[in-house]
Amino acid sequence: MKVFDDLITADNFDHILAGAKDTAGEEMVLKCDPSAIVRLSRAMKDFGYGFLSDIAYVDHWQDSKNGGRFELTYRAYNLDDYKRIHIKVPVNDGQTVDSVTGVWPSANWYEREVYDMMGVKFNNHPDLRRILMPSKWIGHPLRKDYSIGGEEVAFSVNWNEIESQERALDKCLDGMTWREYVEHGDDVETEAGAGPLKEFVEQGKMVINMGPQHPSTHGVLRVVLALEGETVLGAACDIGYLHTGIEKSAEELMYQQALTLTDRMDYVAPLGNNLAYVLSVEKLLGIEVPPRAQAIRVMLAELTRIASHLIFLGTHALELGAMSVFLYCFSDREKILDMFELASGVRMMTSYINIGGLRDDLPEGFTKLVRDFLDYFPRRMDEYHALLTRNPIWMERTRGVGVISLEDCIELGVSGPNIRGSGLKWDVRKAWPYSGYENYEFDIPVGSEGDVYDRYLVRMEEMNQSLRIIQQALDNLPGGDYRIEDYKIVLPPRDRLAVSMEAVIHHFLVASRGFDVPEGDAYVSTESPRGEMGFFVASHGGPKPWRMKMRPPSFATLQALPKMVTGAMVADVVAAVGSIDIILGEVDR
Repeated sequence: MKVFDDLITADNFDHILAGAKDTAGEEMVLKCDPSAIVRLSRAMKDFGYGFLSDIAYVDHWQDSKNGGRFELTYRAYNLDDYKRIHIKVPVNDGQTVDSVTGVWPSANWYEREVYDMMGVKFNNHPDLRRILMPSKWIGHPLRKDYSIGGEEVAFSVNWNEIESQERALDKCLDGMTWREYVEHGDDVETEAGAGPLKEFVEQGKMVINMGPQHPSTHGVLRVVLALEGETVLGAACDIGYLHTGIEKSAEELMYQQALTLTDRMDYVAPLGNNLAYVLSVEKLLGIEVPPRAQAIRVMLAELTRIASHLIFLGTHALELGAMSVFLYCFSDREKILDMFELASGVRMMTSYINIGGLRDDLPEGFTKLVRDFLDYFPRRMDEYHALLTRNPIWMERTRGVGVISLEDCIELGVSGPNIRGSGLKWDVRKAWPYSGYENYEFDIPVGSEGDVYDRYLVRMEEMNQSLRIIQQALDNLPGGDYRIEDYKIVLPPRDRLAVSMEAVIHHFLVASRGFDVPEGDAYVSTESPRGEMGFFVASHGGPKPWRMKMRPPSFATLQALPKMVTGAMVADVVAAVGSIDIILGEVDR
Protein backbone atom coordinates (compact mmCIF):
# COMPACT_ATOMS: atom_id res chain seq x y z
CA MET A 1 0.00 0.00 0.00
CA LYS A 2 1.36 3.42 -0.98
CA VAL A 3 0.59 6.18 1.54
CA PHE A 4 0.93 9.85 0.53
CA ASP A 5 1.57 11.75 3.77
CA ASP A 6 1.17 15.29 2.41
CA LEU A 7 -2.28 16.83 2.75
CA ILE A 8 -3.69 17.60 -0.69
CA THR A 9 -4.71 21.25 -0.98
CA ALA A 10 -5.33 23.67 -3.83
CA ASP A 11 -1.65 24.68 -3.70
CA ASN A 12 -0.04 21.25 -4.07
CA PHE A 13 -2.87 19.48 -5.86
CA ASP A 14 -1.18 18.96 -9.24
CA HIS A 15 2.12 17.81 -7.73
CA ILE A 16 0.65 15.09 -5.48
CA LEU A 17 -1.87 14.03 -8.09
CA ALA A 18 0.92 13.38 -10.58
CA GLY A 19 2.61 11.07 -8.08
CA ALA A 20 -0.63 9.27 -7.33
CA LYS A 21 -1.33 8.74 -11.02
CA ASP A 22 2.05 7.10 -11.52
CA THR A 23 1.78 4.86 -8.45
CA ALA A 24 1.90 1.16 -9.30
CA GLY A 25 0.03 -1.43 -7.26
CA GLU A 26 -3.52 -2.02 -6.26
CA GLU A 27 -3.97 0.27 -3.23
CA MET A 28 -3.01 3.77 -2.08
CA VAL A 29 -3.98 6.26 0.62
CA LEU A 30 -4.38 9.99 -0.08
CA LYS A 31 -4.97 12.75 2.46
CA CYS A 32 -7.10 15.65 1.31
CA ASP A 33 -8.27 18.97 2.69
CA PRO A 34 -12.08 19.35 2.60
CA SER A 35 -11.74 22.25 0.16
CA ALA A 36 -10.11 19.97 -2.44
CA ILE A 37 -12.25 16.82 -2.13
CA VAL A 38 -14.50 17.50 -5.14
CA ARG A 39 -11.55 18.34 -7.36
CA LEU A 40 -9.71 15.21 -6.19
CA SER A 41 -12.75 12.96 -6.63
CA ARG A 42 -13.21 14.18 -10.19
CA ALA A 43 -9.56 13.47 -10.95
CA MET A 44 -9.79 10.00 -9.42
CA LYS A 45 -12.88 9.22 -11.46
CA ASP A 46 -11.00 10.31 -14.58
CA PHE A 47 -8.28 7.83 -13.57
CA GLY A 48 -10.90 5.05 -13.62
CA TYR A 49 -12.04 5.05 -9.97
CA GLY A 50 -15.73 5.21 -10.82
CA PHE A 51 -17.08 3.07 -7.97
CA LEU A 52 -17.42 4.74 -4.55
CA SER A 53 -17.76 1.87 -2.11
CA ASP A 54 -18.32 3.77 1.12
CA ILE A 55 -17.52 6.78 3.29
CA ALA A 56 -16.25 5.66 6.68
CA TYR A 57 -16.19 8.20 9.49
CA VAL A 58 -14.48 8.51 12.86
CA ASP A 59 -14.83 11.01 15.69
CA HIS A 60 -11.35 11.33 17.20
CA TRP A 61 -12.75 13.78 19.76
CA GLN A 62 -10.19 14.47 22.52
CA ASP A 63 -7.61 12.18 20.96
CA SER A 64 -7.26 13.76 17.53
CA LYS A 65 -3.83 13.55 15.91
CA ASN A 66 -5.02 13.97 12.34
CA GLY A 67 -5.70 17.69 12.03
CA GLY A 68 -9.45 17.55 12.68
CA ARG A 69 -11.94 16.14 15.14
CA PHE A 70 -13.57 14.01 12.45
CA GLU A 71 -11.92 11.95 9.75
CA LEU A 72 -13.83 10.81 6.68
CA THR A 73 -12.42 7.99 4.55
CA TYR A 74 -13.72 7.84 0.98
CA ARG A 75 -13.03 4.40 -0.51
CA ALA A 76 -13.16 4.21 -4.33
CA TYR A 77 -12.37 1.38 -6.77
CA ASN A 78 -11.17 0.99 -10.32
CA LEU A 79 -13.17 -2.09 -11.33
CA ASP A 80 -11.25 -2.58 -14.58
CA ASP A 81 -7.94 -3.46 -12.95
CA TYR A 82 -9.01 -3.95 -9.31
CA LYS A 83 -7.18 -0.95 -7.83
CA ARG A 84 -8.34 0.83 -4.69
CA ILE A 85 -7.84 4.25 -3.15
CA HIS A 86 -8.61 5.52 0.33
CA ILE A 87 -9.03 9.29 0.60
CA LYS A 88 -8.80 10.55 4.19
CA VAL A 89 -10.34 13.96 4.89
CA PRO A 90 -9.82 15.64 8.30
CA VAL A 91 -12.79 17.81 9.30
CA ASN A 92 -12.98 20.24 12.21
CA ASP A 93 -16.05 20.49 14.41
CA GLY A 94 -18.52 22.79 12.64
CA GLN A 95 -16.64 22.68 9.35
CA THR A 96 -18.61 21.81 6.21
CA VAL A 97 -17.47 19.59 3.34
CA ASP A 98 -18.42 19.86 -0.31
CA SER A 99 -20.64 17.01 -1.49
CA VAL A 100 -19.20 14.57 -4.05
CA THR A 101 -22.64 13.39 -5.21
CA GLY A 102 -22.04 15.18 -8.50
CA VAL A 103 -19.08 12.87 -9.09
CA TRP A 104 -20.15 9.69 -7.33
CA PRO A 105 -23.99 9.57 -7.02
CA SER A 106 -23.73 6.75 -4.47
CA ALA A 107 -22.39 9.36 -2.01
CA ASN A 108 -25.99 10.56 -1.56
CA TRP A 109 -26.83 8.08 1.20
CA TYR A 110 -23.25 7.82 2.47
CA GLU A 111 -23.09 11.57 3.14
CA ARG A 112 -26.55 11.57 4.68
CA GLU A 113 -25.38 8.89 7.11
CA VAL A 114 -22.30 10.92 8.07
CA TYR A 115 -24.51 13.97 8.63
CA ASP A 116 -27.01 11.96 10.68
CA MET A 117 -24.50 10.14 12.86
CA MET A 118 -21.73 12.76 13.19
CA GLY A 119 -23.33 16.11 12.31
CA VAL A 120 -20.91 16.90 9.47
CA LYS A 121 -22.77 18.92 6.84
CA PHE A 122 -22.19 18.70 3.09
CA ASN A 123 -22.51 21.70 0.81
CA ASN A 124 -24.63 21.26 -2.35
CA HIS A 125 -25.99 17.89 -1.27
CA PRO A 126 -29.27 17.26 -3.16
CA ASP A 127 -31.23 15.92 -0.17
CA LEU A 128 -29.33 16.35 3.10
CA ARG A 129 -31.50 15.10 5.94
CA ARG A 130 -31.37 12.34 8.51
CA ILE A 131 -31.44 8.83 7.11
CA LEU A 132 -31.27 6.37 10.04
CA MET A 133 -32.60 8.42 12.97
CA PRO A 134 -36.01 10.10 13.22
CA SER A 135 -36.08 13.60 11.75
CA LYS A 136 -36.63 15.20 15.19
CA TRP A 137 -33.84 13.30 16.92
CA ILE A 138 -31.61 15.58 18.97
CA GLY A 139 -27.89 15.23 18.49
CA HIS A 140 -25.68 12.88 16.50
CA PRO A 141 -25.38 9.43 18.09
CA LEU A 142 -21.95 8.29 16.87
CA ARG A 143 -20.09 11.28 18.27
CA LYS A 144 -17.85 10.13 21.10
CA ASP A 145 -19.39 12.64 23.52
CA TYR A 146 -22.88 11.27 22.89
CA SER A 147 -23.82 8.81 25.61
CA ILE A 148 -24.88 5.25 24.84
CA GLY A 149 -28.36 5.98 26.23
CA GLY A 150 -28.79 9.09 24.12
CA GLU A 151 -31.90 11.25 24.15
CA GLU A 152 -35.47 10.26 23.54
CA VAL A 153 -37.31 11.89 20.66
CA ALA A 154 -39.18 14.94 21.95
CA PHE A 155 -42.72 14.15 20.86
CA SER A 156 -44.11 16.35 23.62
CA VAL A 157 -42.46 19.13 25.57
CA ASN A 158 -42.94 20.71 28.99
CA TRP A 159 -42.20 24.31 28.03
CA ASN A 160 -41.79 25.28 31.70
CA GLU A 161 -38.46 23.41 31.60
CA ILE A 162 -37.31 24.86 28.27
CA GLU A 163 -34.54 27.10 29.62
CA SER A 164 -32.62 24.32 31.36
CA GLN A 165 -33.08 21.97 28.43
CA GLU A 166 -31.96 24.60 25.93
CA ARG A 167 -28.75 25.08 27.88
CA ALA A 168 -28.10 21.32 27.95
CA LEU A 169 -28.77 20.83 24.27
CA ASP A 170 -27.59 24.12 22.80
CA LYS A 171 -24.73 22.56 20.83
CA CYS A 172 -27.09 20.19 19.03
CA LEU A 173 -29.69 22.66 17.78
CA ASP A 174 -27.84 24.56 15.04
CA GLY A 175 -28.68 27.96 16.53
CA MET A 176 -32.42 27.35 17.04
CA THR A 177 -34.27 27.20 20.32
CA TRP A 178 -35.47 23.79 21.33
CA ARG A 179 -39.08 24.85 20.76
CA GLU A 180 -38.29 25.97 17.20
CA TYR A 181 -36.44 22.70 16.59
CA VAL A 182 -39.30 20.50 17.83
CA GLU A 183 -42.07 22.47 16.15
CA HIS A 184 -40.42 23.15 12.82
CA GLY A 185 -37.31 21.00 12.60
CA ASP A 186 -34.21 21.76 10.59
CA ASP A 187 -35.13 22.89 7.10
CA VAL A 188 -33.06 20.04 5.64
CA GLU A 189 -34.79 17.40 7.76
CA THR A 190 -38.02 17.06 5.82
CA GLU A 191 -40.39 14.12 5.99
CA ALA A 192 -38.98 11.01 4.34
CA GLY A 193 -39.64 10.98 0.63
CA ALA A 194 -40.70 14.60 0.44
CA GLY A 195 -37.51 15.61 -1.33
CA PRO A 196 -37.43 13.04 -4.15
CA LEU A 197 -41.21 12.95 -4.56
CA LYS A 198 -42.02 16.62 -3.96
CA GLU A 199 -42.90 17.30 -7.60
CA PHE A 200 -45.46 14.47 -7.63
CA VAL A 201 -47.04 15.71 -4.40
CA GLU A 202 -47.37 19.18 -5.93
CA GLN A 203 -48.94 17.67 -9.05
CA GLY A 204 -51.56 15.92 -6.93
CA LYS A 205 -50.44 12.40 -7.81
CA MET A 206 -51.29 9.54 -5.50
CA VAL A 207 -48.46 8.97 -3.00
CA ILE A 208 -48.74 5.79 -0.92
CA ASN A 209 -46.66 3.79 1.52
CA MET A 210 -45.48 0.25 0.90
CA GLY A 211 -44.35 -0.76 4.37
CA PRO A 212 -42.76 -0.46 6.84
CA GLN A 213 -44.98 -3.35 7.95
CA HIS A 214 -45.41 -5.25 4.70
CA PRO A 215 -44.80 -8.94 3.95
CA SER A 216 -42.82 -8.15 0.80
CA THR A 217 -40.32 -5.56 2.04
CA HIS A 218 -37.98 -8.11 3.68
CA GLY A 219 -38.09 -6.35 7.00
CA VAL A 220 -39.17 -2.95 8.23
CA LEU A 221 -38.54 -1.00 5.03
CA ARG A 222 -40.83 1.82 3.99
CA VAL A 223 -41.02 2.50 0.26
CA VAL A 224 -42.92 5.67 -0.69
CA LEU A 225 -44.48 5.33 -4.16
CA ALA A 226 -45.89 8.05 -6.40
CA LEU A 227 -48.47 6.48 -8.71
CA GLU A 228 -50.46 7.18 -11.84
CA GLY A 229 -52.97 4.37 -11.68
CA GLU A 230 -50.88 1.21 -11.33
CA THR A 231 -47.73 2.80 -12.81
CA VAL A 232 -44.90 3.91 -10.52
CA LEU A 233 -43.86 7.48 -11.34
CA GLY A 234 -41.24 7.71 -8.60
CA ALA A 235 -40.09 5.98 -5.43
CA ALA A 236 -38.14 6.79 -2.27
CA CYS A 237 -36.85 4.50 0.46
CA ASP A 238 -37.22 5.33 4.15
CA ILE A 239 -34.99 3.27 6.42
CA GLY A 240 -33.94 3.29 10.07
CA TYR A 241 -36.89 1.42 11.61
CA LEU A 242 -34.60 -1.41 12.75
CA HIS A 243 -31.78 0.81 14.03
CA THR A 244 -30.10 -1.09 16.88
CA GLY A 245 -27.04 1.02 17.63
CA ILE A 246 -24.70 -1.93 17.08
CA GLU A 247 -21.79 0.20 15.85
CA LYS A 248 -22.11 2.48 18.89
CA SER A 249 -22.36 -0.47 21.26
CA ALA A 250 -19.19 -2.00 19.83
CA GLU A 251 -17.18 0.99 21.07
CA GLU A 252 -17.94 -0.04 24.66
CA LEU A 253 -16.94 -3.69 24.24
CA MET A 254 -13.65 -5.50 23.92
CA TYR A 255 -12.77 -6.68 20.43
CA GLN A 256 -13.77 -10.29 21.06
CA GLN A 257 -17.04 -9.17 22.71
CA ALA A 258 -17.91 -6.93 19.76
CA LEU A 259 -17.69 -10.03 17.55
CA THR A 260 -21.02 -11.23 18.94
CA LEU A 261 -22.72 -8.07 17.63
CA THR A 262 -21.61 -8.77 14.08
CA ASP A 263 -23.77 -11.91 13.93
CA ARG A 264 -26.82 -9.73 14.31
CA MET A 265 -26.19 -7.30 11.45
CA ASP A 266 -26.75 -9.50 8.42
CA TYR A 267 -28.66 -12.04 10.49
CA VAL A 268 -29.18 -14.33 7.48
CA ALA A 269 -25.40 -14.77 6.98
CA PRO A 270 -23.85 -14.36 10.48
CA LEU A 271 -20.66 -16.31 9.80
CA GLY A 272 -19.90 -14.03 6.86
CA ASN A 273 -20.12 -11.05 9.22
CA ASN A 274 -17.77 -12.77 11.68
CA LEU A 275 -15.24 -13.36 8.91
CA ALA A 276 -15.28 -9.78 7.61
CA TYR A 277 -14.86 -8.33 11.09
CA VAL A 278 -12.06 -10.60 12.29
CA LEU A 279 -10.09 -10.10 9.06
CA SER A 280 -9.98 -6.35 9.69
CA VAL A 281 -8.94 -6.80 13.33
CA GLU A 282 -6.31 -9.36 12.32
CA LYS A 283 -4.97 -6.90 9.75
CA LEU A 284 -4.50 -4.34 12.52
CA LEU A 285 -2.82 -6.97 14.70
CA GLY A 286 -0.60 -8.13 11.85
CA ILE A 287 -1.46 -11.81 12.32
CA GLU A 288 -2.31 -14.61 9.89
CA VAL A 289 -4.27 -17.64 11.00
CA PRO A 290 -3.10 -21.24 10.32
CA PRO A 291 -4.01 -22.97 7.02
CA ARG A 292 -6.54 -25.27 8.68
CA ALA A 293 -8.44 -22.30 10.10
CA GLN A 294 -8.32 -20.61 6.67
CA ALA A 295 -9.85 -23.63 4.94
CA ILE A 296 -12.57 -24.10 7.55
CA ARG A 297 -13.44 -20.40 7.34
CA VAL A 298 -13.87 -20.71 3.56
CA MET A 299 -16.06 -23.79 3.96
CA LEU A 300 -18.26 -22.08 6.54
CA ALA A 301 -18.51 -18.91 4.46
CA GLU A 302 -19.71 -20.89 1.43
CA LEU A 303 -22.20 -22.92 3.46
CA THR A 304 -23.48 -19.59 4.76
CA ARG A 305 -23.76 -18.30 1.18
CA ILE A 306 -25.92 -21.28 0.20
CA ALA A 307 -28.10 -20.91 3.31
CA SER A 308 -28.56 -17.20 2.58
CA HIS A 309 -29.38 -17.77 -1.09
CA LEU A 310 -31.96 -20.37 -0.03
CA ILE A 311 -33.67 -17.69 2.06
CA PHE A 312 -33.57 -15.40 -0.98
CA LEU A 313 -34.97 -18.08 -3.27
CA GLY A 314 -37.72 -19.23 -0.92
CA THR A 315 -39.00 -15.80 0.10
CA HIS A 316 -38.68 -14.38 -3.42
CA ALA A 317 -40.65 -17.30 -4.86
CA LEU A 318 -43.29 -17.02 -2.13
CA GLU A 319 -43.85 -13.34 -2.88
CA LEU A 320 -44.51 -14.16 -6.53
CA GLY A 321 -46.88 -17.03 -5.69
CA ALA A 322 -44.69 -20.17 -5.55
CA MET A 323 -45.34 -21.47 -2.02
CA SER A 324 -43.86 -24.94 -2.47
CA VAL A 325 -40.40 -23.55 -3.25
CA PHE A 326 -40.46 -21.62 0.02
CA LEU A 327 -41.07 -24.79 2.02
CA TYR A 328 -38.40 -26.76 0.15
CA CYS A 329 -35.79 -24.01 0.63
CA PHE A 330 -36.31 -23.83 4.36
CA SER A 331 -36.08 -27.60 4.59
CA ASP A 332 -32.70 -27.52 2.82
CA ARG A 333 -31.48 -24.60 4.93
CA GLU A 334 -32.20 -26.66 8.04
CA LYS A 335 -29.52 -29.13 6.96
CA ILE A 336 -26.92 -26.36 6.92
CA LEU A 337 -28.05 -24.97 10.27
CA ASP A 338 -27.67 -28.47 11.69
CA MET A 339 -23.99 -28.31 10.68
CA PHE A 340 -23.54 -24.94 12.36
CA GLU A 341 -25.23 -26.25 15.50
CA LEU A 342 -22.96 -29.29 15.60
CA ALA A 343 -19.86 -27.12 15.27
CA SER A 344 -20.78 -24.29 17.64
CA GLY A 345 -23.82 -25.32 19.66
CA VAL A 346 -25.81 -22.49 18.07
CA ARG A 347 -27.87 -22.55 14.90
CA MET A 348 -27.57 -18.93 13.73
CA MET A 349 -25.64 -16.48 15.94
CA THR A 350 -22.63 -18.77 16.24
CA SER A 351 -19.73 -16.29 16.77
CA TYR A 352 -17.68 -19.31 15.66
CA ILE A 353 -15.10 -17.53 13.49
CA ASN A 354 -12.95 -15.76 16.09
CA ILE A 355 -10.07 -13.32 16.09
CA GLY A 356 -7.00 -15.49 15.58
CA GLY A 357 -8.81 -18.48 14.07
CA LEU A 358 -11.86 -20.43 15.21
CA ARG A 359 -13.52 -20.88 18.58
CA ASP A 360 -13.04 -24.66 18.42
CA ASP A 361 -11.88 -27.27 15.95
CA LEU A 362 -14.47 -29.06 13.84
CA PRO A 363 -16.24 -31.78 15.86
CA GLU A 364 -16.41 -35.41 14.88
CA GLY A 365 -19.10 -36.02 12.27
CA PHE A 366 -19.05 -32.52 10.81
CA THR A 367 -17.27 -33.41 7.58
CA LYS A 368 -19.66 -36.34 7.03
CA LEU A 369 -22.64 -34.00 7.27
CA VAL A 370 -21.02 -31.71 4.72
CA ARG A 371 -20.25 -34.56 2.30
CA ASP A 372 -23.82 -35.86 2.62
CA PHE A 373 -25.09 -32.38 1.75
CA LEU A 374 -22.75 -32.17 -1.26
CA ASP A 375 -24.22 -35.44 -2.55
CA TYR A 376 -27.81 -34.39 -1.91
CA PHE A 377 -28.03 -30.72 -2.91
CA PRO A 378 -27.26 -30.88 -6.66
CA ARG A 379 -30.39 -32.99 -7.19
CA ARG A 380 -32.40 -30.45 -5.22
CA MET A 381 -31.02 -27.65 -7.41
CA ASP A 382 -32.33 -29.52 -10.44
CA GLU A 383 -35.77 -29.54 -8.81
CA TYR A 384 -35.66 -25.80 -8.19
CA HIS A 385 -34.78 -25.18 -11.82
CA ALA A 386 -37.59 -27.50 -12.93
CA LEU A 387 -40.07 -25.61 -10.75
CA LEU A 388 -39.08 -22.06 -11.70
CA THR A 389 -36.51 -21.43 -14.41
CA ARG A 390 -38.69 -22.24 -17.42
CA ASN A 391 -41.99 -21.74 -15.63
CA PRO A 392 -44.00 -19.32 -17.83
CA ILE A 393 -45.55 -17.52 -14.85
CA TRP A 394 -42.15 -17.06 -13.21
CA MET A 395 -40.64 -15.79 -16.44
CA GLU A 396 -43.54 -13.38 -16.98
CA ARG A 397 -43.09 -11.92 -13.50
CA THR A 398 -39.28 -11.60 -13.67
CA ARG A 399 -38.01 -11.10 -17.23
CA GLY A 400 -37.68 -7.44 -18.21
CA VAL A 401 -38.76 -6.42 -14.69
CA GLY A 402 -36.70 -4.32 -12.29
CA VAL A 403 -34.05 -3.59 -14.92
CA ILE A 404 -30.95 -1.62 -13.95
CA SER A 405 -28.02 -0.93 -16.23
CA LEU A 406 -24.42 -1.71 -15.39
CA GLU A 407 -23.60 2.01 -15.50
CA ASP A 408 -26.27 2.77 -12.91
CA CYS A 409 -25.05 -0.09 -10.70
CA ILE A 410 -21.55 1.38 -10.66
CA GLU A 411 -22.80 4.93 -10.09
CA LEU A 412 -25.00 3.86 -7.19
CA GLY A 413 -22.58 1.50 -5.40
CA VAL A 414 -24.38 -1.77 -6.18
CA SER A 415 -22.24 -4.88 -5.69
CA GLY A 416 -22.50 -8.66 -5.43
CA PRO A 417 -25.07 -10.71 -7.37
CA ASN A 418 -26.98 -7.54 -8.24
CA ILE A 419 -24.16 -5.93 -10.22
CA ARG A 420 -23.17 -9.31 -11.68
CA GLY A 421 -26.74 -9.66 -12.90
CA SER A 422 -26.12 -6.51 -14.95
CA GLY A 423 -23.04 -7.98 -16.59
CA LEU A 424 -19.98 -7.09 -14.48
CA LYS A 425 -17.69 -10.00 -13.65
CA TRP A 426 -16.56 -8.62 -10.29
CA ASP A 427 -16.31 -10.77 -7.17
CA VAL A 428 -14.21 -9.73 -4.17
CA ARG A 429 -13.03 -13.34 -3.73
CA LYS A 430 -11.33 -13.05 -7.13
CA ALA A 431 -10.46 -9.33 -7.15
CA TRP A 432 -8.86 -9.13 -3.68
CA PRO A 433 -8.63 -12.73 -2.40
CA TYR A 434 -8.73 -13.37 1.34
CA SER A 435 -8.61 -16.52 3.49
CA GLY A 436 -6.88 -18.40 0.67
CA TYR A 437 -9.62 -17.98 -1.96
CA GLU A 438 -6.91 -17.64 -4.59
CA ASN A 439 -6.29 -21.38 -4.15
CA TYR A 440 -9.82 -22.41 -5.16
CA GLU A 441 -11.22 -22.90 -8.62
CA PHE A 442 -14.68 -21.42 -9.20
CA ASP A 443 -16.48 -19.34 -11.80
CA ILE A 444 -18.19 -15.96 -11.51
CA PRO A 445 -21.71 -16.17 -13.00
CA VAL A 446 -22.99 -13.01 -14.70
CA GLY A 447 -26.17 -11.93 -16.43
CA SER A 448 -26.74 -9.61 -19.35
CA GLU A 449 -30.13 -7.92 -18.92
CA GLY A 450 -29.89 -6.64 -15.34
CA ASP A 451 -33.44 -7.72 -14.57
CA VAL A 452 -35.07 -9.77 -11.80
CA TYR A 453 -34.64 -12.97 -13.83
CA ASP A 454 -30.89 -12.49 -14.30
CA ARG A 455 -30.38 -11.77 -10.61
CA TYR A 456 -32.23 -15.00 -9.85
CA LEU A 457 -30.08 -17.02 -12.27
CA VAL A 458 -26.85 -15.54 -10.90
CA ARG A 459 -27.69 -16.60 -7.36
CA MET A 460 -28.74 -20.06 -8.50
CA GLU A 461 -25.39 -20.61 -10.20
CA GLU A 462 -23.54 -19.13 -7.22
CA MET A 463 -24.90 -21.97 -5.09
CA ASN A 464 -23.38 -24.47 -7.54
CA GLN A 465 -20.05 -22.64 -7.39
CA SER A 466 -20.17 -22.68 -3.59
CA LEU A 467 -20.57 -26.45 -3.74
CA ARG A 468 -17.38 -26.60 -5.84
CA ILE A 469 -15.46 -24.53 -3.31
CA ILE A 470 -16.71 -26.56 -0.34
CA GLN A 471 -15.72 -29.81 -2.09
CA GLN A 472 -12.19 -28.48 -2.68
CA ALA A 473 -11.90 -27.32 0.93
CA LEU A 474 -12.96 -30.74 2.21
CA ASP A 475 -10.69 -32.68 -0.12
CA ASN A 476 -7.67 -30.55 0.84
CA LEU A 477 -8.46 -29.83 4.48
CA PRO A 478 -5.11 -29.29 6.25
CA GLY A 479 -4.25 -30.67 9.64
CA GLY A 480 -2.63 -28.67 12.40
CA ASP A 481 -3.88 -25.84 14.57
CA TYR A 482 -7.28 -24.20 14.16
CA ARG A 483 -6.06 -20.90 15.66
CA ILE A 484 -2.85 -19.05 16.43
CA GLU A 485 -0.82 -19.94 19.51
CA ASP A 486 -0.46 -16.40 20.82
CA TYR A 487 -2.29 -16.72 24.12
CA LYS A 488 -2.21 -12.99 24.65
CA ILE A 489 -4.86 -12.84 21.91
CA VAL A 490 -6.69 -16.19 21.98
CA LEU A 491 -7.71 -18.23 25.01
CA PRO A 492 -5.36 -21.11 25.87
CA PRO A 493 -6.72 -24.65 25.32
CA ARG A 494 -8.86 -25.76 28.23
CA ASP A 495 -6.73 -28.83 28.96
CA ARG A 496 -3.72 -26.57 29.66
CA LEU A 497 -5.48 -24.71 32.46
CA ALA A 498 -5.12 -27.66 34.80
CA VAL A 499 -1.35 -27.94 34.34
CA SER A 500 -0.05 -24.45 33.57
CA MET A 501 -0.31 -21.37 35.81
CA GLU A 502 0.88 -19.29 32.84
CA ALA A 503 -2.11 -20.53 30.84
CA VAL A 504 -4.44 -19.59 33.70
CA ILE A 505 -2.97 -16.07 33.80
CA HIS A 506 -3.32 -15.63 30.03
CA HIS A 507 -6.90 -16.93 30.18
CA PHE A 508 -7.78 -14.49 32.96
CA LEU A 509 -6.22 -11.50 31.19
CA VAL A 510 -7.75 -12.19 27.77
CA ALA A 511 -11.19 -12.95 29.23
CA SER A 512 -11.27 -10.01 31.65
CA ARG A 513 -9.48 -7.17 29.85
CA GLY A 514 -8.95 -8.40 26.29
CA PHE A 515 -5.86 -7.53 24.27
CA ASP A 516 -4.39 -4.28 23.01
CA VAL A 517 -4.61 -3.49 19.30
CA PRO A 518 -2.06 -1.11 17.72
CA GLU A 519 -3.21 2.37 16.73
CA GLY A 520 -4.44 2.80 13.18
CA ASP A 521 -7.31 1.65 11.04
CA ALA A 522 -7.95 -1.25 8.69
CA TYR A 523 -10.56 -2.38 6.20
CA VAL A 524 -10.82 -5.78 4.48
CA SER A 525 -13.37 -6.41 1.73
CA THR A 526 -15.20 -9.73 1.63
CA GLU A 527 -17.85 -11.14 -0.70
CA SER A 528 -21.00 -11.65 1.35
CA PRO A 529 -24.12 -13.23 -0.20
CA ARG A 530 -25.34 -9.66 -0.84
CA GLY A 531 -22.13 -8.12 -2.17
CA GLU A 532 -19.08 -6.32 -0.85
CA MET A 533 -19.02 -6.40 2.94
CA GLY A 534 -16.25 -5.16 5.16
CA PHE A 535 -15.59 -3.62 8.54
CA PHE A 536 -13.65 -0.40 8.93
CA VAL A 537 -12.01 -0.79 12.34
CA ALA A 538 -10.20 2.19 13.89
CA SER A 539 -8.00 1.77 16.97
CA HIS A 540 -6.52 4.30 19.36
CA GLY A 541 -4.70 1.47 21.14
CA GLY A 542 -6.23 -0.50 23.97
CA PRO A 543 -8.64 -3.45 24.10
CA LYS A 544 -11.73 -1.76 22.61
CA PRO A 545 -12.38 -0.56 19.05
CA TRP A 546 -12.47 3.22 18.87
CA ARG A 547 -14.77 2.83 15.85
CA MET A 548 -16.32 -0.15 14.07
CA LYS A 549 -18.04 0.78 10.80
CA MET A 550 -19.68 -1.84 8.62
CA ARG A 551 -19.82 -1.46 4.83
CA PRO A 552 -23.28 -3.00 4.31
CA PRO A 553 -23.98 -4.06 0.70
CA SER A 554 -27.75 -3.79 1.19
CA PHE A 555 -27.47 -0.12 2.22
CA ALA A 556 -25.85 0.84 -1.08
CA THR A 557 -28.11 -1.42 -3.14
CA LEU A 558 -31.28 0.15 -1.74
CA GLN A 559 -30.29 3.45 -3.36
CA ALA A 560 -30.81 1.73 -6.71
CA LEU A 561 -34.37 0.54 -6.01
CA PRO A 562 -36.07 3.72 -7.34
CA LYS A 563 -34.15 3.26 -10.61
CA MET A 564 -35.45 -0.29 -10.90
CA VAL A 565 -39.13 0.41 -10.24
CA THR A 566 -39.78 3.80 -11.87
CA GLY A 567 -42.06 3.18 -14.83
CA ALA A 568 -43.00 -0.31 -13.61
CA MET A 569 -46.28 -1.58 -12.19
CA VAL A 570 -46.94 -1.71 -8.45
CA ALA A 571 -46.79 -5.52 -8.49
CA ASP A 572 -43.31 -5.30 -10.03
CA VAL A 573 -42.06 -3.44 -6.95
CA VAL A 574 -42.54 -6.66 -4.99
CA ALA A 575 -40.48 -8.60 -7.52
CA ALA A 576 -37.74 -5.95 -7.58
CA VAL A 577 -37.40 -5.73 -3.79
CA GLY A 578 -37.19 -9.51 -3.54
CA SER A 579 -34.59 -9.72 -6.30
CA ILE A 580 -32.04 -7.45 -4.61
CA ASP A 581 -32.07 -9.59 -1.45
CA ILE A 582 -31.70 -6.87 1.18
CA ILE A 583 -31.28 -7.45 4.90
CA LEU A 584 -32.50 -4.54 7.03
CA GLY A 585 -30.31 -5.54 9.97
CA GLU A 586 -27.21 -4.49 8.04
CA VAL A 587 -28.93 -1.48 6.46
CA ASP A 588 -29.98 0.11 9.75
CA ARG A 589 -27.31 -1.28 12.08
